[in-house]
Amino acid sequence: MKTKDQTIAAQEEIVTLFVKVAAKPGSADTAREALNADVNGARTESGNYKMELYQVEGDTDNFYLIERWQNQAQLEYHFSQPYTARAFALQKNDLNEPIQMNYLTDLWPTAQNLQKETHRPLTTLIVPFEIKPGSADAFISLWQQFVPAVRNEPGNVDFHFHRVNGSETTFVLYERWENQSDLDAHNQLATTAEMIDAITPLLSKPVMEFILFVKDRG
Repeated sequence: MKTKDQTIAAQEEIVTLFVKVAAKPGSADTAREALNADVNGARTESGNYKMELYQVEGDTDNFYLIERWQNQAQLEYHFSQPYTARAFALQKNDLNEPIQMNYLTDLWPTAQNLQKETHRPLTTLIVPFEIKPGSADAFISLWQQFVPAVRNEPGNVDFHFHRVNGSETTFVLYERWENQSDLDAHNQLATTAEMIDAITPLLSKPVMEFILFVKDRG
């Protein structure tokens, strides 16, 4: 059994990524095939804790991945695999822009040690927030009590609030729910409405413009 210090050290080594892959019109099927191969390959690797491929509802060309790795060495091993090389090769002819790889810091990790997850489709939202310059401290502080409270709500599976490494203004919220009814119940809570009201003055645009309603694609 790990000690508390060992658990904290292991969590600090975990690498989390938010990745965007923007396919050219007509290349979405090619991109999806390559990305699914990469996802399925990653899930066989012992150092991969999470590998989820998503597509925004109504948007056939843009793909998003949420990845979590045991440490940087395990991610580097993944980069050396042929299925990963195939995904990166999409940049030659099939993408509108280079693959965007955002390294994330989870500001409030779960109490238990993060570990390898079994894939299952769930109701998922990804919210890449862009805030006004100079608002980071105020923005972060608003989430400190909200995050653990949401994790205790019925049907919540994941609720992670991340800072994008190297940016003072970009954050990513990743939330998963057992079903749409659980998410709807969360959205109807007074505490959720209060949170939206509190963060809105700090955002660079209305909150609804940031929300990605995504579906599992891998």
